[in-house]
Amino acid sequence: GCFSFPFPLGMALSYQFSRLRTTKRRWKSVNPRLHFSNWSYLNPFSPFRSRFSCAIIEDEVNPMTHEQNERLLTLLSEYLCFQADAITPADVAAFSADAHLPQEDAYRMLLSAKLGLDPDRAEDWLLIRDALPKIIRRCDPADYAQDEYLRRIAPISGQHGHATLTQDVILPMELFVRDDFLLLDDGTCLPQLGWFDTSFRFPAVKENNLVWMTVTPNEINTIQPCVRQSHGKVLTFGLGLGYYAFHCLLKPDVRRVTVVERDPDIISLFRTLLLPHFPRPDALEIIQADAFDFAPKHLPAYDVVFTDLWHDVADGLPLYQRMKALEVPGVKYLYWIEQTLRCYLR
Repeated sequence: GCFSFPFPLGMALSYQFSRLRTTKRRWKSVNPRLHFSNWSYLNPFSPFRSRFSCAIIEDEVNPMTHEQNERLLTLLSEYLCFQADAITPADVAAFSADAHLPQEDAYRMLLSAKLGLDPDRAEDWLLIRDALPKIIRRCDPADYAQDEYLRRIAPISGQHGHATLTQDVILPMELFVRDDFLLLDDGTCLPQLGWFDTSFRFPAVKENNLVWMTVTPNEINTIQPCVRQSHGKVLTFGLGLGYYAFHCLLKPDVRRVTVVERDPDIISLFRTLLLPHFPRPDALEIIQADAFDFAPKHLPAYDVVFTDLWHDVADGLPLYQRMKALEVPGVKYLYWIEQTLRCYLR
């Protein structure tokens, strides 16, 4: 099974899994080259570069130990929390040219330096060579630009009560969580992270000037598999920005979508600003209620139930377990970031 990591680590990693993004502390960018005791990797003919260039085609892969996996996750979570945008396009361009590396390899090496990993240490080299290529990926904004929800909703803004619909931005080279955890056969847990080489704007709801709900690549990549499994009469706990409901209503095999949401300001904002842009709005019903009051009486009436009540792993674990305990036979149950939640439960 998957490793169980310390709960504070789960809380740290939850920063980027969440829709709750506070103002990040801007650390001054430190030259990552200074993290290495030896600058030989800058030489394009150095043994370091030869090792790195061949890493992706080597057959031998050493599995990480529990301690190595925990250490890497801790380093990544700290970076995401406190300096996710520390690498700049100029850094990547300069290092790529200096070291004669492709841009993606240059980014990973700069990140490994920011994490304090030293390629001259065997243990660190294995993390750089074997783990980071499975974790870090350059993402293409064009993959998301054609999403029908973003096409219709992204330009909209407004306010209702304490909720404000606006836009937030992922900066060029800023590291972000892009998908659910990858669980390897040996039990290793690898977060799936990404970066863009241009800025990426996305819808966000702020409450008291904190970003509370978003539709980022992470939400898109983790919700779309649930949409594909949905059919018939669908119930969703948690309205958010309506991404799941929107895409369900685009499917001919979904007859009706019922959303249970307890926050009246979110419902009001949604009905006023977003619902007019939704497909088949008469097939969408919104009920203001608490999910755990509604669920025991109504679950058998639906074909699919999707639960998205949490901001991150930290608050999601108890809510996930509580909803799982209410399941009844004959209904398909789907949960946001379930694979990540299950990783922390094992």
